[in-house]
Amino acid sequence: MSIAYPSILSTGSGVPDADIPFEFPEFAASCEEAKAGIAATLAGRADLRRRLEQQTRDLKRRNPRMPKRQAAHIALVEVLNEWREDFPPQEFVVQTDLGDGAIAIDTISCAEKMRAKRMLAELLETPAQAAERRAASEARADVFTARAHGQIVSALLFGSN
Repeated sequence: MSIAYPSILSTGSGVPDADIPFEFPEFAASCEEAKAGIAATLAGRADLRRRLEQQTRDLKRRNPRMPKRQAAHIALVEVLNEWREDFPPQEFVVQTDLGDGAIAIDTISCAEKMRAKRMLAELLETPAQAAERRAASEARADVFTARAHGQIVSALLFGSN
């Protein structure tokens, strides 16, 4: 892993947390366009960077013997799949050198295929499962909304740093 600042990875757009270092996972993608798209998306989205770092820490905490690179790879794949619509749309392969000759390789399905799978799963779920999924989605939206409102109020009251 290497430490990179989001502003280095951005494509010219303003990065909200440019002064906070982000531990960018070392990985290779099957095409440079996919790798650049992943880097640009992570650089521009503080919420995804936090999610990636949180998932990496959680994996390390649950599996203390797991190498950090492996935890970072698994967390990256989870974030890519969870937020598939925000990353490059084509199918691509993510590969991480774990050291000692070991390599972690995962294929990320194209965004359209993932969307079709989600729609099929939603059609097949029971009403209770649908209600639970909607409640979880609304709770996540409420957290982001509350955080954004807090940042706005803080900026209005205390000014920007």
